[in-house]
Amino acid sequence: MNRSPLLLFWPVLTALTLLALSSPAQKNYKVIPLPQAINSINEEFSGMSLYENRLYLLPQYGSHKESKLDSAFNIYSLNIDSVSRVIDGKDTALSAFKIIRVRNLDQLPDSVKAYYEGFEAIVVLKDQVFLSIETNDKYDYCFILKGKLDKKTGQIFIDPSHFTSLKRYPYIKNAGFESLTYLPAQNKLLTIYEFNGMENGGQAYLIDTTLKKVPERISVPFLPFRITDIQATDKGKIYGINYYYNGDYEAYLDNDILRHQEEHLKRLVPDLRDSLNQNPDYLREKTTYYARIVTLENYKETNWKAVTSFDPKKNNWEGISLFRKGALTITDANRSKKQFTTLAYFDFP
Repeated sequence: MNRSPLLLFWPVLTALTLLALSSPAQKNYKVIPLPQAINSINEEFSGMSLYENRLYLLPQYGSHKESKLDSAFNIYSLNIDSVSRVIDGKDTALSAFKIIRVRNLDQLPDSVKAYYEGFEAIVVLKDQVFLSIETNDKYDYCFILKGKLDKKTGQIFIDPSHFTSLKRYPYIKNAGFESLTYLPAQNKLLTIYEFNGMENGGQAYLIDTTLKKVPERISVPFLPFRITDIQATDKGKIYGINYYYNGDYEAYLDNDILRHQEEHLKRLVPDLRDSLNQNPDYLREKTTYYARIVTLENYKETNWKAVTSFDPKKNNWEGISLFRKGALTITDANRSKKQFTTLAYFDFP
């Protein structure tokens, strides 16, 4: 029997509403100005990872967007102590960074290269580097790559023979696997699909770090809007960026699964209630954005909890690294003059 998309919202509505009602107020953040050489809107930062006192920043297209995987690809790293000095007001901006050259991408098979549309997430772990590849959203699969970090020479050597394919489901315009983290207790990677508005929640994969086993598909709880990155603590608690971009309405809120959920969103996301009461078409406006941090106690948890919301305007938040008593976040400016390239920090409530 076919059920109206509106009814799909109800199985999760009651449980999530009570949690969302306790959502803390919007959090102010501390901007950490990047070195001038890497603060351009053309960098399109899509992920970051903290490892051995270095913060690794991943541009979506590396050094050359037009030539894709067939030319030089660089990522960057920052000294985390320098980041702390800016947070603490001892310095006003970052000045130094290292260039990390990524090798062997041109040796990947055509099955990966043909649909490539940039990198979306990074995990650095025990001198291993894992990268997620976004593909054309009309292609069924996205990819996870693995490489070896050589800190002495400042290079990452990708293994072009071992990579993992992840099947998209369901098809949603511009949705892929933008999030990636490591779960220490399971010794697995976790990646969550960007759209999680299905009746029983969304889908994720547990991935063996050798990339030699078939990924295990698992369920994750219902969540409106996009999940653009995640990071787990040493104990397995997961934090993620839940983001609504102006222009996501048709793809995320008016598709074959969800239709016009404004009344329900007033209850699920109280931050949006006043704006939706004043303007029922608020989420359709080209000036509307929304960003918050959400959390799961572990990957088996059945409900997301809101941590805090923060300013989304002109900031397409796509990367997160847990740090001190909160998180560092970074934006993908989409090479648009209407956007900012922002590295920021805020404490959790």
